[in-house]
Amino acid sequence: MNSSSLILLLKNFDKQQLKELSSFVKSPYFNTNKALVSLFEYIRKQHPDFAAEKLEKKYVYKKIFGKTEFNDGFFRVLMSNLQQLAEEYLSFKGYQKDTLLKKKFLLDQLMMLPDNKKLAEKILKEGLKEADNIKPDGPDDYLGKYYMSFYRKYIYSTSFSASKDKMPSEHLYDEQKYLTYYFLLRMLADHFYHLNQSQIINYTPKLIFVDEIISFLEKNPEYLEFPTLNMTYLRVLLLKNNNIEDLYKLKIAFYESYKELGHKDCFNIISIIINFCHKNYYLTEDEKFLEEKLEILLFGLGNGITSFDEDDYFDNNRYNNLFSTYIEFGRIDDAEKFIKEYGPKIGPEEQNFWINYSMAELLSKRGKYDDALDHLSKIRNVKTVSYKLHLRSLQLRLYYDAGLIEQAISAADSFRHFIQKESLMNPMFNEQYRNFYSFYLKLPGLSTGKNSNAADELKESLLQVKNVIHKKWLMERIT
Repeated sequence: MNSSSLILLLKNFDKQQLKELSSFVKSPYFNTNKALVSLFEYIRKQHPDFAAEKLEKKYVYKKIFGKTEFNDGFFRVLMSNLQQLAEEYLSFKGYQKDTLLKKKFLLDQLMMLPDNKKLAEKILKEGLKEADNIKPDGPDDYLGKYYMSFYRKYIYSTSFSASKDKMPSEHLYDEQKYLTYYFLLRMLADHFYHLNQSQIINYTPKLIFVDEIISFLEKNPEYLEFPTLNMTYLRVLLLKNNNIEDLYKLKIAFYESYKELGHKDCFNIISIIINFCHKNYYLTEDEKFLEEKLEILLFGLGNGITSFDEDDYFDNNRYNNLFSTYIEFGRIDDAEKFIKEYGPKIGPEEQNFWINYSMAELLSKRGKYDDALDHLSKIRNVKTVSYKLHLRSLQLRLYYDAGLIEQAISAADSFRHFIQKESLMNPMFNEQYRNFYSFYLKLPGLSTGKNSNAADELKESLLQVKNVIHKKWLMERIT
């Protein structure tokens, strides 16, 4: 029972929520089953520990029903019904927060009742005033405005008569305007999600209406005066076109309006710029992309935009991007300071990997290969594909630099099998590591010095190939 979905749900409730849920369960409007009240109150007393032995089914049944013979089917039904009540409570809490949605449903009901026009108009007037005071932050704010605009037009149309003083006013077009904002924001956000996924995994997105939306916004630029919509639009353009001019447009607009955006929007925009620069740096080897990447990373760091949720732990991908960019520029001392200051701010479950991995990378740059391998040996239970790639490729480089050629060859074979099997990886990233592997395999042969032309030939071959992870390292070893 302790691992049931009901208990897992209630474990996340605080005391105030459990108190409110108690009133909810005891309300005869929502529940008339006294056994459910008894079950909930027993479970409530187990908060916050929820000890497993006190939540064993037969033990709980006996506590509630005394000597009555245990009935597993009946108890399962009780658990299911109590979970439904808990879910209804959460839905009700969400509904209570959206006051315009409440007014919308109230107006729905009033329209079905005769002789309630005056009350409906009163509710609508309150709703319109509230909607006018909302400073839109996202699509749902426009949806609330749309509901009120819809009923303003609806009530107007039901009492319309053709006369000069009944001419439609401009605000009757608000329904179109707010619904358009909602549609644009939702569709662009969805396109952004799919385009972004395609940057990470092997996935081809369907982009319905995207060209029509871009054309509409180009013809109606007044919609882009809303910062959130403008940012969403520019993000989609960047991922769709993969054009550096779109990068500059997004970056400039972001610097101008980031204080008006929500924290999550800011975090996402920085992430998109990072990913764009990372990808194009490897495809073109143009260091301007690396410079742009470092600039936006430091902007995020300086403004506290280091996690998706404002007060959360330092995002591990953001941590790795900053650390690896310092390394790429050879700023080893900055990288070390960064590890010491921000490594402990990563989530506890991620610290083992990232601190040991980044320390191993740092020590490898200082030629302390044994110490670096020691840090790698401390890493446990790596499940994420990208983490495994980071770990294995660093391991290969360390084995070679430490002169452990047999281990290097064995690890390289294992690495080859891994990247061949990994079908989820974005093809561009897969290619980066396949290219690295193909050149890495040829390094041990150069160490013998039997072929004086081999190094020159390999160097020339490497210069011709783009999209190679750790290309600088390979070039240094060949040289």
